[in-house]
Amino acid sequence: MRRPSLQVALAVLLVLAGCSMFGSEPVRESDAVDRLDAAGERVDAVSSYRYNVTIDASTTAGDERVTGHGVGAVNATSQRQVANMSFDGERSVNYLDNRTGFTECRGPLGDGLWGRQQRSTESEWVALTPVGRQLDLLSTGDLYYNGTETVGGRDVAHISGEPSDEVLSERGVGSRNAPVFGSSNVDSVTVDLWLDTATDRPVRSAIRVVVSADGETATATLTFRYRDYGDRVRVSVPDSVREDALSTGCPGS
Repeated sequence: MRRPSLQVALAVLLVLAGCSMFGSEPVRESDAVDRLDAAGERVDAVSSYRYNVTIDASTTAGDERVTGHGVGAVNATSQRQVANMSFDGERSVNYLDNRTGFTECRGPLGDGLWGRQQRSTESEWVALTPVGRQLDLLSTGDLYYNGTETVGGRDVAHISGEPSDEVLSERGVGSRNAPVFGSSNVDSVTVDLWLDTATDRPVRSAIRVVVSADGETATATLTFRYRDYGDRVRVSVPDSVREDALSTGCPGS
């Protein structure tokens, strides 16, 4: 059985993927804010892109590790996206058609079924995509400029931050050092973003969550690599999925 803190780390990570502020005022370095604003403008104008994603979670106990990987595609013009994930040995597909999500259910109660879920209408649609979500997480809280690096042969600007308690609460995660999901505490949530210096488009992002419980610490990291901006990306939801999806979502979710 997985240890509670590892389960919490994964739960928080997936909520943020789907996402602590100290003192009265956050630190927001001007160079980082300028880069983030430029990235937001470019992302708003992006018609489509593809991405690869990896998940890695482990505990200080050293005997528990969970990994996952997947690919996804986003068409902002039609407001559709799809993600094909393999997580802890199980495959799953997720669609988003405008504000309606379709998830391939897993587990003994849901194998072979699909669940339907309506997404929030309080934010712009782009905030429901991987790139938009990372920008949203960095829009409040501490934000730092870490200079330039080289990623995949590209010159990139590296910015990082800690989402504010307000954003984390909106995601249903809870504040730093506040108990969530039972007895575990969210110790830190950090977001890193690498932007192409020539285009301001995101090249890579990473969310890292650290939680603790009963003297044990678990760390989970979700890493995205973005590519094929502006390419012809077609995303369609099969009719069978639309017709058969359970309006109550996946069993046990």
